[in-house]
Amino acid sequence: MICRAAPWSRPSLSGGCPIPFPDLARPRGPFGGMNVWRNSILKNSWRLGGMPIKFGLSSRLFRCMASSSSGDGVFYRPTSTDEVPMPLYSWPDKQRPRVCILGGGFGGLYTALRLESLVWPSDKKPQVMLVDQSDRFVFKPMLYELLSGEVDVWEIAPSFTELLKNTSIQFVKDSVKLLRPSDHFRSGSGGSCTGGVVHLESGTVIEYDWLVLALGAEAKIDIVPGSAEYAVPFVTLDDALKVESKLKMLERRRFGKSSPAVGVAIVGLGYSGVELAATISERLKNTGTVKAINVQTTICPSAPPGNRDAALKVLESRNIQLFLGYLVSCIREASASEDSSSMVTDAKGVNADHKKLLLELQPSQRGLQSQILEADMVLWTVGSTSQIPRLQPPDAPYVIPLNGRGQVETEETLQVKGHPRTFAIGDSAALRDPSGKLLPATAQVAFQQADFAGWNLWAAINDRPLLPFRFQNLGEMMTLGRSDAAITANFIEGLTLEGPLGHAARKVVYCLRMPTDEHRVKVGISWFTKTAVDSLASLQNAVTNSFPRRARPMDPATNRSPPAMDPDSEVAFDFQPYLCQYKSGRIFRPGGEPTVPADTDTTTGVISKDIHAGAARARVYLPPGAAESAEKLPVIVYFHGGGFVTGSPARPGTHAYLNDLVARSGAIGVSVYYRLAPEYPLPAAYEDAWAGVRWAASRGDGADPWLLDHADMSRLFLAGCSAGANIAHNMAVRCGAAGALPDGVTLRGLVVVHPYFTGKEPVGAETAFGADIREFMDRTWRFVFPETSGLDDPIVNPFVDDASRAAVAAIPSERVLVCMAEQDFLLKERALWYYRELKASGYGGELELFESKGVGHAFHFGMLDSEQAVELQERNVAFINK
Repeated sequence: MICRAAPWSRPSLSGGCPIPFPDLARPRGPFGGMNVWRNSILKNSWRLGGMPIKFGLSSRLFRCMASSSSGDGVFYRPTSTDEVPMPLYSWPDKQRPRVCILGGGFGGLYTALRLESLVWPSDKKPQVMLVDQSDRFVFKPMLYELLSGEVDVWEIAPSFTELLKNTSIQFVKDSVKLLRPSDHFRSGSGGSCTGGVVHLESGTVIEYDWLVLALGAEAKIDIVPGSAEYAVPFVTLDDALKVESKLKMLERRRFGKSSPAVGVAIVGLGYSGVELAATISERLKNTGTVKAINVQTTICPSAPPGNRDAALKVLESRNIQLFLGYLVSCIREASASEDSSSMVTDAKGVNADHKKLLLELQPSQRGLQSQILEADMVLWTVGSTSQIPRLQPPDAPYVIPLNGRGQVETEETLQVKGHPRTFAIGDSAALRDPSGKLLPATAQVAFQQADFAGWNLWAAINDRPLLPFRFQNLGEMMTLGRSDAAITANFIEGLTLEGPLGHAARKVVYCLRMPTDEHRVKVGISWFTKTAVDSLASLQNAVTNSFPRRARPMDPATNRSPPAMDPDSEVAFDFQPYLCQYKSGRIFRPGGEPTVPADTDTTTGVISKDIHAGAARARVYLPPGAAESAEKLPVIVYFHGGGFVTGSPARPGTHAYLNDLVARSGAIGVSVYYRLAPEYPLPAAYEDAWAGVRWAASRGDGADPWLLDHADMSRLFLAGCSAGANIAHNMAVRCGAAGALPDGVTLRGLVVVHPYFTGKEPVGAETAFGADIREFMDRTWRFVFPETSGLDDPIVNPFVDDASRAAVAAIPSERVLVCMAEQDFLLKERALWYYRELKASGYGGELELFESKGVGHAFHFGMLDSEQAVELQERNVAFINK
């Protein structure tokens, strides 16, 4: 059997007769909607003339046979008398070259875009497929800015669908299971007719002519006892969101307390460790301590001296403890006697479900003593492992040449040694510079390699000479905080930009490095707008500070005036974990306000849009399939939490929660944007919320097509969490007024999850609260609502008097669901109190109470897929569809 050798043509049997495949199987996903078959690779067989062909046996015969297809961009399967075969992807065009790119990081995505940008002969422009396990490209050098709140998720992690929508590149969300290259067989007339095949975890088989390995590296944290169990890496978007969620939890635990301080340990002080230490220490300020550990006696040993000196200066100026010359030998949970927080916090209180961690340090240098450090969270930034070794075929484990680190050995042209149709770039490749030193695994290297890989693929397909890759080190950059960075440019010897100038230059460079022109423009406008707002705030502070101030009183002990405080750093009100207000008026929200755009959710199929809702704004959600259905759907008007001072419907956790709720319940969701305190004190949020309710009840003022065509206004629900639950309750009370809702609108249910209520007199277990917590609750309530009468304001204490009780009893909702969390230290008792008081008030509807075990306040936004979150969501859905 001989196959045609043309590098971009489809092989066939001698005589030119292709092997026919039977009719199309059920389509799925990005290839047209096919049901994925999951079978062992080595057990799948095809038959040719009655003879079974298996992967582990006649692989050349299989490759020739598999390459014949109908060419319509879907999977086909051959008949089998004994087993169900794996789905084989059929490329849209039979003649044009097929390029498969594995990995959607800097190397993979930018190679695909480079191929798209080149000018090709019409018959040789390749079909390009990009495979990645995530649905988002991640601009990893800016993950740190997610923790500082400088960037939003959509800015540094756009979806591949959005980036590739104007290209011919096909994107597949899947993981690679096995590589079977065959280009090393290409010798003489009997050589392989394709470059090889790739097996994906879904069971899909992709045959290719050219392959680009750009899978990157994975974090390796199973290095010392306890590291895999307790340490958190910082490599992926999921890692960054996990760290952000953990930090918020720790900040929440310190809510209203002066101690204990939050402790974060960072293992490794290369670039990643230093940037994390600088970012987190700036965020925590005086509420926590960062303990940074490095086996060497210096930080960033490979960094230019200018960057290293700038970083060291920043680290030493902040609340960071450096442990240089130490290695971590073990990480374990602290026992009750070892946990310092147990001495200042009741074990039954806020820290009951949180364990301190202990890091045992051993000296790597003489003259140092062993130490034990305590931390609330451990971040691990050292060690990585290549994905390629585990992808080698079991019957040919050394088919792809690897170095000792598991990286692919390549030629200067970026081709894998011995595999002329396979390229390897980025962290997957082991390429050396002219001096013999391995190139670093950095984004800059991947950027440049992607450009060369794209060009060399063009050259190889068009029979042109390939170019040797030469890395041009343009310099190195690192972030050191919200307005601080260090940049050393190689083309200007001795120049290092530091501080705000370095910070601005770094953002400009990275904005220009964004994948597409469209995304560059969007990000540039967003960053410019944020910078302009910050600049105006700084200008306002400068003008305020320029006015003469009253002379400060003399200190009788020294007969001198006390030193002046910087009003931009002196705290006026600390509302952790939500915000901090300084005496200059500047507002700092830890973690910033990350947002995601309204779009079609790839996980649930829910469609969302942002729209003006009367005097307010709202994000509206339509469940999958609703647009094509005539069925009328219930409507949920939802209010997010955040202590009235933070959050929005566009916040990643809130947006994901609404997508999930709408998909599960089949209801239309209306999530209301409301103005936040202290910039807009209460009752501004209530007025915006009521505008949103009225807008939804009037079917978008009679103009919104989703509400006009699909909403059943006899099934209106109000729901919210925390402060949002308080808003939902107060909106339900307003609905009880005569003429509040249009005719035909029925408030069917009210859902309050972990509701924010309080009062002067403690209830239940609140009697154990200290005076400092009662005072803090009063102070924070007055902070968001300066005109309030206090903690017995009916808005926050709805059963304070008979008139308030009667108003609550008149809520026109047919039923009410109250949800609380077992470990919600501050608000669990108030949720139970609300349920009991509502029941005793004379309310005539149905009442339900639900408790989530083993979790704390608003837990579900950070762990939406957890057992408790799913249970809570299913209870809400059952309540809505009852």
